[in-house]
Amino acid sequence: MLDNIVGTYIGYVQIHGSGFWEEKTLDNSFSQDDIGYLKDLEEVTHISPRIESFALASFGSESKPVAVLGLDAQKEQQQIGLANKVVEGKYLNGDGVLVAIGLRDVLQLKISDTLVFLSQGYQGSMASGAYPIAGFIDLSTPELNKRTVIMNLDKAQEFYGMPNLVTTAVIGVDGNNWERDYKSVLAQTDTNTLEVMQWQQMLPELKQLITVDRAGGTFILIILYSIIAFSLFGTVLMLTEERSFEYGVLISIGMAKTKVIQVAVFETLILTVVGVIAGLIVAFPFVLYFNINPINLSGQMQEVVERFGFEALIPTSLDPSIAITHSGIIFLLALVVNLYAVFKIKSLNPVKAMRK
Repeated sequence: MLDNIVGTYIGYVQIHGSGFWEEKTLDNSFSQDDIGYLKDLEEVTHISPRIESFALASFGSESKPVAVLGLDAQKEQQQIGLANKVVEGKYLNGDGVLVAIGLRDVLQLKISDTLVFLSQGYQGSMASGAYPIAGFIDLSTPELNKRTVIMNLDKAQEFYGMPNLVTTAVIGVDGNNWERDYKSVLAQTDTNTLEVMQWQQMLPELKQLITVDRAGGTFILIILYSIIAFSLFGTVLMLTEERSFEYGVLISIGMAKTKVIQVAVFETLILTVVGVIAGLIVAFPFVLYFNINPINLSGQMQEVVERFGFEALIPTSLDPSIAITHSGIIFLLALVVNLYAVFKIKSLNPVKAMRK
């Protein structure tokens, strides 16, 4: 979720002119020179200045309100690989604009068609212009795909009449330590004229969704691990009870109980390791298939997912840490259930065991 929405577009940290987030007007913009000091902070990996506004886009007899995003094409390509999302045509060049595929379908646009924009510019000025379509882009988010037009930052500044001014600066930070980096950027920023916001402030719904998703995932894991734990315990219980006579004989002929315990535990651990490896081998082809061919949601579930700005797809993950983590947990469960065998053998009476 974070990679799809936050890491590739919105960013973990943004800077705006004071009051812009509450009242998103171009009058709340700021000069790029006001944040030049951030280049000296080692926590900041990059700065992506943007203009975010709206306009009425027309083609032929069709018109539609759109979100206009002006950005530095070269920087955005280096940081989030924006050119890789172009599905038809070319990346930003000259006066050309990129149109999201959802908007393309609504207005029935083609490469080299010209869109006419009408909007209100900086400090109430009139903004109008005609721009050829350079390409179509898939932003991987249904809401963005329905209404987004992207143009070069200098063209957006010219269109809205705001040279060297921007409404937003996405501050590149380490995704694993974004909270620490956010505090560092906040400490260095004049909050009287600028506002520094983290993604949780900008997308509270996403934060709530992630919290609910994690809680649901944790609940499912508890159920699965409970099943695994009882299955392991049943196996250990059966092995221990069925082999009580064997253990009694070994102890009676002089084998130390610690040795018997080691053999019993070692056998169970071998069984667990073989089971885990076999499970990973059997599961991998399915995981790989659904990673390449994600599950498509439909109906009401699709509507719910798209309302939060995600594609209605469920791909599986090939992250090896998932398999390693859960294999380790299962191995620890095996160690815990083996405590039964340890206590059983330790308290075993050889004579009683051989009489059963």
